[in-house]
Amino acid sequence: MRFSSKQHLPDDEIAYAQVSCADFLSGDFGLTLEGVTSDQLGIALKVTITSNSTTIVADPATKAEIQARILQIKKDLAQDRKEEEKTLKREGERNCQHNNAALSRKLSERIAKLSGGVAVIKVGAQTETELEDRKLRIEDAKNATFAAMDEGIVPGGGATYVHLSEQISSIKDSMEDENEKISADIVAKALLAPAKTIATNAGVDGAVVVENNRSRDWRTGYNAINGRYEDLLNAGVVDPCRVSRCALQSAVSIAGIVLTTQALLVEKIKKPKPAVPYVLGITP
Repeated sequence: MRFSSKQHLPDDEIAYAQVSCADFLSGDFGLTLEGVTSDQLGIALKVTITSNSTTIVADPATKAEIQARILQIKKDLAQDRKEEEKTLKREGERNCQHNNAALSRKLSERIAKLSGGVAVIKVGAQTETELEDRKLRIEDAKNATFAAMDEGIVPGGGATYVHLSEQISSIKDSMEDENEKISADIVAKALLAPAKTIATNAGVDGAVVVENNRSRDWRTGYNAINGRYEDLLNAGVVDPCRVSRCALQSAVSIAGIVLTTQALLVEKIKKPKPAVPYVLGITP
């Protein structure tokens, strides 16, 4: 069964029907559960239903039909954009943009649901604690991958922050307030901390690594794994751009709160009492 991409039906239900190549049983089409045959139910490799989501892994046999449906929706999306341009000339901009933007967004989401692949990662470990740790690491890696897909990647190891610190001077020159200039110097110094800390933890002089990074191309930085300066993008030492940006924004926000409150709460570390020296004849 085929139906228009523009029909006002629940997107999730449409996606489920299209992924499994099943007939969408709806009163809008005059179809009910009475008289339904097994041919109308569709097929799927795996279906997982939870209280919050439903995941359908498409059967390889339906790949051709799904691709054909994706192409049809893309054609509808292109046609909508052409109609939007024509309507803009006739009826005005505001209402047309609002209606067509909503429709285009729905069609784009429908394409994503049909074309999005599902990966199954099996995790094993010797103990429950180790298994939980590995799951969290994989979850972090997955989130970092999605962030990289959205906004791209930058060289890791703190190299990006080192090169960004060199741009602070030009920003500082445009400032007139002395307090703002001091703040710019603080930010420039703070941007060097990640690269310096990584190098120090690797057993080398952090200040030397920072200076060497400054004199090199923006793609090049210190790889703490092998101890060499190399193209970090080619070496796979990268950070999602969103992660680097949000880390800097969060740090600035926290620093602003500290300056406003002029107070910090820290956990007091209790140092162990020194052992009583053993003296012959005296019981400690």
